[in-house]
Formats: sequence, C-alpha cells, structure tokens
Amino acid sequence: MKLNPSDRRELGWVALGTLALTAVEIGVFFALGYYTPKALYGAILSAAGGIVEMFLLAVAVTRAHSYPPEAQAAAKGFLKLSYFARMMFLLAVLAVGVILFNPVSTLITIIFPRTVIIVQTAVGKQKAASASFSSAADEPTETETDETDAPDEGGAEDISEPEAKGSEKDGTDEN
Repeated sequence: MKLNPSDRRELGWVALGTLALTAVEIGVFFALGYYTPKALYGAILSAAGGIVEMFLLAVAVTRAHSYPPEAQAAAKGFLKLSYFARMMFLLAVLAVGVILFNPVSTLITIIFPRTVIIVQTAVGKQKAASASFSSAADEPTETETDETDAPDEGGAEDISEPEAKGSEKDGTDEN
C-alpha cells in the first residue's frame, strides 16, 4: 500500500511536531526538577505510539478509498475495525508507559499528535482564508467595472440597425 505524497508530507509534519513537543515537555520536566530516565522513556514510548497510530490511520483511510464504490459498507466496516484496533494499540502503549515509566509524561505525550493536527488545521484554514481574501481583493468590484460594457437591463429599444422602409421587418412591402 503506497501513501500519497501529501499523506506522507502530513505524516512527516505530525512526526516532527510530536517530536518537538516531546522535547519541550522533557525540557519542562528538567526545568521543574522532575526529570528522570523514566520520564524520558515514557515520553518517547508515547510519542512513538502516537506517530505509529497516525501512520496506521493514513494506511487505513488509503485502503478504504481503494474499495470499489459498490463496497461502501465494507469500507465503512473496515474503518470501524481499524479504529478499534488503533485504540487498542494506544491503550496498550499507555498501559506499558504508565506501569513501567512515568505516568504523567506518558499521558501528556499521547495527545501531541492530535494537537499537531489541530494546529495544522487551524493554520491551514487561516492561510486559506487569507489567500481567498487577497485573491478577492485583486478582483475588480462592481463599481470598478466599466459601466458601458454592462448590458441593458431592459426597456431600451434596439437602435443599432435602423429598419429600411419596405423591408420585411417593417411589415410593409413597397415592391
């Protein structure tokens, strides 16, 4: 199963953001005096689990899109099964991290992939809104358009072609 380049790029951003937030978390633990190797290992385990879960989500969605249109029910069932399996995976990661390592660092780090996605979505919407605003500002408004190019709204007679006396349009025949 091959992921789209855009999916791979998004997964890369999620992984990078998760690792950056994990580093900040460990720095905060260190600054507050709560740093232990167990805090580091719990954070690393939880970050890796969150990144793997996002990868599995991308694979599941890509695979569900490959189903034929007549198998929509099967695709939905597959996504539900995938969701259940991914949540069980995260539960197992959390259980190991809470039992063997620092529970606080493990529980905090597991939300980082979702946090990165929320921030990406918000920034993407903000960029899209500013891009559409700037492109709308470049287009001329109704008052800036040339008034002579506007078609007549009605009521005005067509005077572009005068009718010759005795023509078929006039209704009289002089011949």
